[in-house]
Amino acid sequence: MSKKLLKKDNLPIFTSNTRINALYSRVVSHIDYARSHIQKTIDVEMVKAYWQIGKEIVEEEQHGKKRAEYGKAVLENLSIKLQSKYMRGFGVDTLEHARKFYLTYQITDGLKSDAARRKSAMPAFNQNLSWTHYRLLMRISRPEARLFYEFEASKNRWSSRELDRQINSLLFDRLAKSRDYVYTKPVEFLCFINAKKEYRSDRARATDVS
Repeated sequence: MSKKLLKKDNLPIFTSNTRINALYSRVVSHIDYARSHIQKTIDVEMVKAYWQIGKEIVEEEQHGKKRAEYGKAVLENLSIKLQSKYMRGFGVDTLEHARKFYLTYQITDGLKSDAARRKSAMPAFNQNLSWTHYRLLMRISRPEARLFYEFEASKNRWSSRELDRQINSLLFDRLAKSRDYVYTKPVEFLCFINAKKEYRSDRARATDVS
């Protein structure tokens, strides 16, 4: 067994390379886990922040009576101010994506008034998906297809690149046309859809009451 000679207070201390390597591996695993957890937390919080940003933009645009030029001016002026503070990451394109994100994922089921819609609660976003995932999901116009890709991306821990590949391969359409898939539709997917519907209904009722 190879050993290294270390010195402490001029006293020789023999340590095993095997033990040092094992210790190193354990320490690295803790550091990597912490870093990945921090990044995951940041991703989740940024997804929520983008939804809130989109909500603020949409509500501000309503003051301009939905005039296109007013909405464009709002985005341009907001972008200038944000980039002067944060330097990058908040261009007009990003703000447009945030706006679309809110409109795509706002909870409107059962909400009867505009006031209730403005108070609508934030959806329960999937913690396994980043902002890049949701930007890809927003490209899908059909809600049932979007839910399918959201479920599969989370379940299989797809990277954003893999999600993009699966969307472009028309996975949902191919499976929808498969006779076998119709009869063996994953129970998990049905539970996922039902959970989404129940969550939206509960939040909608809570919003109307408040």
